[in-house]
Amino acid sequence: MDYLILGFFTGLSLILAIGAQNIFVIEQGLKKQYVFLVCLVCSISDLILIFLGIFIFQLFNKYFNSNVELVFNVALVIFLLHFIYSKIKAYNTVINFDSDLTSITVFNIFLKTLGFTYLNPHVYSDTVFFLGKFFKRFYY
Repeated sequence: MDYLILGFFTGLSLILAIGAQNIFVIEQGLKKQYVFLVCLVCSISDLILIFLGIFIFQLFNKYFNSNVELVFNVALVIFLLHFIYSKIKAYNTVINFDSDLTSITVFNIFLKTLGFTYLNPHVYSDTVFFLGKFFKRFYY
């Protein structure tokens, strides 16, 4: 039960950070366009990426020395600093909530959701690196 609570609050703390994927999900919810499909694709994708992160860090601990993990951590810090800097530079982004339901298809929303999920570096930092490193200690 302790692990369930720890996992729940860890995931909750990461989902509260509003990234591109979360903004897209919120935007689709406000537009009321294919909300279930968007949430389903994002949930399954995050599940896959979390397991990938746990597997990667377990693999590195088993077969490589700890210097690889240090390189990943330094690269993640550099990425996050660059990400923060680019967000500060582009702070005046406006989201358009005008909905044109006739031009939006299920396939377009599916591809857009996959794009916001897998082309978003923030998703990798949260799921693969943070959660992968955090939960690797439960394998021992």
